[in-house]
Amino acid sequence: MYLNERIFLLALAASVWYTAGAQSITGRIAGEGGDADVLPGASVRWAGTTTSATADADGWFSIDPPVEWPATLVFAFVGYRNDTLVLDSAPTTALKIGLSSSVELNSVDVVDRVSGTRLDSRSLISTEIIGQKELKRAACCDLSESFETNATVDVNYSDAISGTKAIRMLGLDGKYAQISLENQPFIRGLSTSYGLTLVPGTWIKDINLSKGIGTAVNGPNAMTGQIDLCLLDPVAEGPLFVNLYGNSQGRTEANVHTAQSTGKNSGNILLLHGNLFQQDMDQNNDGFMDSPRSRRFNVMDRWMRRTERGMTQLAVRYVIDERKGGQTAMSMSDPEHAIHAGDPYVVDIRNELVDVFGKQGVVFKNDPTKSVGFLFTGRRHDVSSLFGRRTYTGSQESMYASAVYQQLLGKGNDQLKAGASFQYDDYVEKFQDSAFARIERMPGVYAEYTMQRADFTLVTGVRADMNSYYGNAVSPRIHLKYDLGPLTNLRLSAGHGFRTANPLVESASVLASSRRVVVEGPLGMERSWNFGASFLHKFKWIERKWAFGVDVYRTEFLSQVITDLDRDPRTVAFYMLDGVSYANSVLTDMQVELTRLVDLKMSYRWYDTRTTYDGELLERPFTPAHRGMISLAFTDRKELWRMDVTMNIFGEGRVPSTLSNPEPYRMIERSPAYSTLHAQITRVFGPWEVYLGAENLTSTLQQRQIIAPEDPFGPYFDASLIWGPTNTAMFYGGLRFALKKKTDKPE
Repeated sequence: MYLNERIFLLALAASVWYTAGAQSITGRIAGEGGDADVLPGASVRWAGTTTSATADADGWFSIDPPVEWPATLVFAFVGYRNDTLVLDSAPTTALKIGLSSSVELNSVDVVDRVSGTRLDSRSLISTEIIGQKELKRAACCDLSESFETNATVDVNYSDAISGTKAIRMLGLDGKYAQISLENQPFIRGLSTSYGLTLVPGTWIKDINLSKGIGTAVNGPNAMTGQIDLCLLDPVAEGPLFVNLYGNSQGRTEANVHTAQSTGKNSGNILLLHGNLFQQDMDQNNDGFMDSPRSRRFNVMDRWMRRTERGMTQLAVRYVIDERKGGQTAMSMSDPEHAIHAGDPYVVDIRNELVDVFGKQGVVFKNDPTKSVGFLFTGRRHDVSSLFGRRTYTGSQESMYASAVYQQLLGKGNDQLKAGASFQYDDYVEKFQDSAFARIERMPGVYAEYTMQRADFTLVTGVRADMNSYYGNAVSPRIHLKYDLGPLTNLRLSAGHGFRTANPLVESASVLASSRRVVVEGPLGMERSWNFGASFLHKFKWIERKWAFGVDVYRTEFLSQVITDLDRDPRTVAFYMLDGVSYANSVLTDMQVELTRLVDLKMSYRWYDTRTTYDGELLERPFTPAHRGMISLAFTDRKELWRMDVTMNIFGEGRVPSTLSNPEPYRMIERSPAYSTLHAQITRVFGPWEVYLGAENLTSTLQQRQIIAPEDPFGPYFDASLIWGPTNTAMFYGGLRFALKKKTDKPE
């Protein structure tokens, strides 16, 4: 047994009874106009304590429970009379609070604004919440474009010809972060490479970025963190939303949402998305399209019902995505490329995907401190790709089901969660003349105990999963949170995570090359330990609100599937780790209201990521050690104008070695430092919003993106060594129209 495991299990055994995070008290605060008059920024506190909370942009609040019952909640908002509510025990449903105006006002000045990005001081795990306000600061046509103003997640192109974007978190590829949909497994398996582009940005209400090891309840795969997507609420959305988008490169998109009430507490929403791009764009004149021509259609229908005793929801999604790229028509007719006129290098990628998922939560009738939840997901995903003469096809049939029981203990400060899950995956893949198939069945059980004592919260949990293909895995987890003050806290976490790899799909960019694919030995499960510490302090200084956070994490692999591009520039080798592999990351964030109209975000990130390749410990490629971000957001007093500017700064990074190639076919050894600049302006006209923006205003470009583009079927061709932007400045514009939901006047 590894030393780290021994130490951790001893700590877990000593503290298994000592855990945190009692169920929060939630509710919504509104003014005299009812649900249409919510009060963002309203304060909530327990009388006689320092425990407090602030309502979000939609008036919703969540506050930790008191030490003992009965307890009194105090509600306050500028211009309204304070109100109190005495509670004898924890409420079983969300509270609905109405405040009365204290004075008659001829005009209203907004005195507080909710930031589009929040560093959450209440959550057990270090969490950053990206709301719709933040998502609107960029084009955000799909999920891969939703992190341009965020420092936690890195986004870059995976290759020069497929138009696919990849993400990184804590210095490691996005496959090590669990991307979920309201805590259900979502982007995984064959969708790892293309799934980010298949989720429209307008469908998302919030994105919760949790850093470090996840909790035992949410699954085993959150090795570096969890990206949890919260979709639009069918009950709360208006009857119609339309978003039309177009850019200077010729891409057009449309989103239409329609929501209908299906009862007093139930609703249905239909989400439609279409994407069309049919241009031969070659900005660096290498004869290849920078992005493939594409067509995409995405539709989801979601139904939800809430009652005093629980919630039910069901959703179905269908996606068809087609991309065709490769050599441009002009390059094929050029004499320099005439040798390939009859056999051009073509890229053809097709994804077809069907998802079904649902949830059912029930609160016990005679004991509201107990509840049980059930969830399930089902998926069928077919993918095919052609890169020149290389072909890949794959199909995935997956099913996931989970049941969790939770109960408050003692005076409501302790909580027990326990449950079982089952994951089924059936993969059939074919690459060239080789076929691969495997079926994984993975039942699992888990338990988690949470306890809170004054300002101290501790959660211990453990999972045991039995994988029919790769064997068993036990994953202990521990999280600790200590509140140094009402808005100052320290978090510590440690835990073991694992995942099964799909190397051909997860390294699809290497298909855009002539590299020989080598698989050495059986490939097993990837396992790692993650250790982290986080500090967050929110305060007022010179009459301004500040938030300062520092996150320090280390991911240490016990086993890992290595994708080796350094052995030979004409080979990609897959094999199991033999040596050390780790990723250290330090992230600092500062958010401040410069004025009541201008918000500033600054962040700096440092990475030290190294892996053993053929016995040599090297930096992980394409991962700059340093990155910075500066972002300014302006909103006028009447919230009719919004302006945003974001600069991202990237340091140098290592590029896989091509020194053994002849001189003309070598790539640089280290990528240079560079920066990008994004900006947007929005004007609101009642239910209409008009926005104009630009990405990469500095026109930073990786000029040489492909090795040997003039000989795409030759031995040196490689379009996978991408370290920077593949497109120059892009300008875009769009129109949003939203009809708000009508609400009944309060009695």
